[in-house]
Amino acid sequence: MASGSVSVRLPEEVLERLDKLAHERKQKVSDVVRELIVSGLEKPGKGDEEHKKRVTEYLEGIADLLTAMLHETVGARYFSEMGLSYAADVESLLREKQPLAKEAKDRLMEKFDQAAQESAHHAWQEIQAMKYRKENAGK
Repeated sequence: MASGSVSVRLPEEVLERLDKLAHERKQKVSDVVRELIVSGLEKPGKGDEEHKKRVTEYLEGIADLLTAMLHETVGARYFSEMGLSYAADVESLLREKQPLAKEAKDRLMEKFDQAAQESAHHAWQEIQAMKYRKENAGK
């Protein structure tokens, strides 16, 4: 295999560590440097694994946050539906002296569900538009 040479400047403390390692291995410094470079290129380094670990922890933290937000969103949706249902019954009791009929309440809740879905869809479109504007701001 053909080979070439590379000249590299290193701090004194690194050279001292290389000398010590070469002495321990009973090798020349150039052989130790070659082995370290080749092995570093062939397998991911310690820094790569640490970076992957930090990214994984960060993503797990985001997942935990999103799970908590989802839980709160579901709870908010439940309580808003309950509030709407009770408000409709109270209004009906005040106006007609009886709770709202089941069919009428079902229609009202269906309208509420449709409005909630439209609102979520609109919010998602706004998020996508903001993302598009951000990506194309420098163009």
